[in-house]
Amino acid sequence: MKDWHYYRDPLRVYSPDFDILVSYFNQVYPIIDASDNTERDRFDECFDNWIKKDYWIKIIHNIEVDLINLSKEEQEFLNTFIAWIKEA
Repeated sequence: MKDWHYYRDPLRVYSPDFDILVSYFNQVYPIIDASDNTERDRFDECFDNWIKKDYWIKIIHNIEVDLINLSKEEQEFLNTFIAWIKEA
């Protein structure tokens, strides 16, 4: 198994938090899938999405730019998500 295919602490996100994250994921699509180098035109809500590091960096940046405009609760959630990504 390749290193980028596995993280020992998977992230589980429920709605409506999921909707917040998907909006940031969709900002970087289309992407090149990290598993097979094919283009993916949108985030697949029902299947695995192998996102390359460069795209994660863009996602983190987009979230950080928006943080100041979000509620305290959303900021806490997104900061926790960013920390999870950086550790993964």
